[in-house]
Amino acid sequence: MIGVVIWSSESSQKAVIWCEDQGPLAYLRGCDGLLEQIDWPVPGDLLRLECETVGNLRHAHSVSIIAPKACPQLPDALMGQTNRPASHLHVISRSDARPLRSVPADGAADEVYSPAINH
Repeated sequence: MIGVVIWSSESSQKAVIWCEDQGPLAYLRGCDGLLEQIDWPVPGDLLRLECETVGNLRHAHSVSIIAPKACPQLPDALMGQTNRPASHLHVISRSDARPLRSVPADGAADEVYSPAINH
């Protein structure tokens, strides 16, 4: 299976992995779960792994890094802290809605349409 690290702590040797099957998150704990001697996975690393569910927890094992830091922005994106532009869409209540102008083909805007008025 393929997964990407979304959280990691090298000092406690723990990591949380988002898996391609969109199932429960997988947890990596300790170097025994690594397939070979590699640097501890960090957020954004793309991994190949196997999973085993024990109780209610999905454990990752046989973990190897496919591409280091392939998605370094992923943890921030999941927290909504990216530098992408703000959406131009806004949610408004019906009572806050401004009337919409209906513009005929000749360009004269003399009719007013409002969902509250014209139902």
